[in-house]
Amino acid sequence: MDTFFSSAGRHSCASVLLVCSLAGPPVARAAVVTVPAGGNLQAALDAAQPGDEIRLAPGATFTGNFTLPVKAGDTMITVRSDLPDATLPGDADRVTPATAASFARIMSPNNAAALHTVAGAHHWRLMFLEFPGTTLGYGDIIQLGDGSSAQTLPAQVPHDIVLDHVYVHGSPLYGQKRCIAMNGAAVTIRNSHVSDCKAVGFDAQAIGGWNGPGPLLVENNYLEAAGENFLLGGSDPPIPNLVTADVVVRYNYMARPMSWRDPIIPPPAVVTAIAASSPGTLPAGTYGYRVIARRPVGMGTTGQSTAAAEVPATVGAGSAVTVSWTPVPDATEYRVYGRTPGGENQYWSVTGTSFVDTGAAGTPAAVPTGQGTVWQVKNLFELKNARRVRVEYNVFENNWKEAQPGFAIVLTPRNQDGACTWCVVEDVDFTHNILRNTASGFNISGYDSPHVSQQTNGLRIRDNLVYGVRQSLGGAGWAVLIGEQPRDVSFDHNTFDFDGTTLLYAYGGTATSPAAIAGFQYTNNASPHNTYGINGASASTGTLTFQMYFPAAVIAGNWLSGGSSSRYPSGNRFDAPFDASIVNRAAGDYRLVTTTTLLRAATDGGQVGADVAKLQPLIPVLISGQLPPSLVPRAPGNVRVIR
Repeated sequence: MDTFFSSAGRHSCASVLLVCSLAGPPVARAAVVTVPAGGNLQAALDAAQPGDEIRLAPGATFTGNFTLPVKAGDTMITVRSDLPDATLPGDADRVTPATAASFARIMSPNNAAALHTVAGAHHWRLMFLEFPGTTLGYGDIIQLGDGSSAQTLPAQVPHDIVLDHVYVHGSPLYGQKRCIAMNGAAVTIRNSHVSDCKAVGFDAQAIGGWNGPGPLLVENNYLEAAGENFLLGGSDPPIPNLVTADVVVRYNYMARPMSWRDPIIPPPAVVTAIAASSPGTLPAGTYGYRVIARRPVGMGTTGQSTAAAEVPATVGAGSAVTVSWTPVPDATEYRVYGRTPGGENQYWSVTGTSFVDTGAAGTPAAVPTGQGTVWQVKNLFELKNARRVRVEYNVFENNWKEAQPGFAIVLTPRNQDGACTWCVVEDVDFTHNILRNTASGFNISGYDSPHVSQQTNGLRIRDNLVYGVRQSLGGAGWAVLIGEQPRDVSFDHNTFDFDGTTLLYAYGGTATSPAAIAGFQYTNNASPHNTYGINGASASTGTLTFQMYFPAAVIAGNWLSGGSSSRYPSGNRFDAPFDASIVNRAAGDYRLVTTTTLLRAATDGGQVGADVAKLQPLIPVLISGQLPPSLVPRAPGNVRVIR
């Protein structure tokens, strides 16, 4: 029997499937509670008991700032759309906006989160639900835990929270500062679609966390954001000595549309300027006009387009000029700049698509000459404070230089405001991933400055396919930037293809006292060498760079196509043109040709570079999110949250 919630609390034992024994106290059984459109969702959440399932009317919108309260017991309470299981995506199938079309929606009416956890909340599972953005994209859509000083003790941290098959998205027009704040313990986000997490002048994240201890599992999601698609750290954690630990990030597709590189608002089109039918006070002459479209772009910011091309108008004395253009979708106002051709220095604001310059003075300002407003883009994956992280079988793509130099993968400790002297990035396995179409690849640093941090250490970057690293996206087109003394970093069996001058660039310290990187290993990797190969600040290719930055490093088994053997240790190869040794570089097929001896040239007797034959077929699978049984992992059985 189902229970319907309006403004009432939990119903009688009969109506919620309680078995009442005449011989003793009642024994509770799990209830299936339905909440119709217009029903009281918060009342259902407050009244739920461990094991209950709260089902929301399909397609209904529940508007409010809802909270997940603390409940006794360790059995999950499930909140989901009331849809037949047969109509829903499978357990290993990622949700899409199309498959989420009939989901119930939980929506914030204001700038606050649509859903957040109270201190210590636990054992909640949210499934088959849609979460639209907050008003004008402020703050977070979902808050798991608290990133503020309200959460300073481990006992306050929410735990055992699952988001499964949810559709979380900002507004296409206004974006969203953060789609999911992940500041909890034993948190799982899987099979979900998180998109339109973007902002102007601010970092925006699909998933961001800085005040939760972990463990965290992020599995089989589409994560789309402008600032960072996935971020741990940044803000100093209010919980003393907290380092987010035991993190697994696998089978995800982290990307952003290439259209986000363009100005958000297109310029007005079909702009004309002609003598007006009504008289004015303009002296005889030729005048120039340029038009800019404007609208809000979220969080109180107004964006503008690039200025349309100048249009001239020649009139006699005592005339006026009518400037007109076609409407720009969603524009709320336009600025018309005039009058001096090639040097318009005043503007008039209008809300329509025409303006009559009668000769009255406008607001003094030069016409903007740069590109229009763009979303703030930084990277795809970033760790600033994390320990024991496994990143595997993900596709990362579409990253360009905008607010940062364009490195897609950033592993750099950050003591942001000086209070996190313990912040560190350590014990990270970055394996079996595909990274493509980016301005640069990996950015690794050892220590933060000016605020002190702990030393980055224990990074293992293995069996990754990295290609389409290109300068046309605005950056240097380098595969790796590493400096400021990280320790025990290894690159093994990776394939890199890049068009910049440098494969790997090291820096840190000074020319006379460089910051050496201890425990460095670069083995069995495949790439072109290009101009400088492995290089460093105040150094030169190869030998001098190793002496300054990589003492006692292991550099062996690599194929640096086109490089000079005299500059590198023995045991590496430089022969064979890169294009001729792989199947089809232009088509993105980086398998080695079957006739090359590179198939047995690695120090372990295998092929140099990544296991491309295994990775390449996974690309469409990981992008689609429809995982085959061979990839579906078993749930971990050894994760415990110690309270």
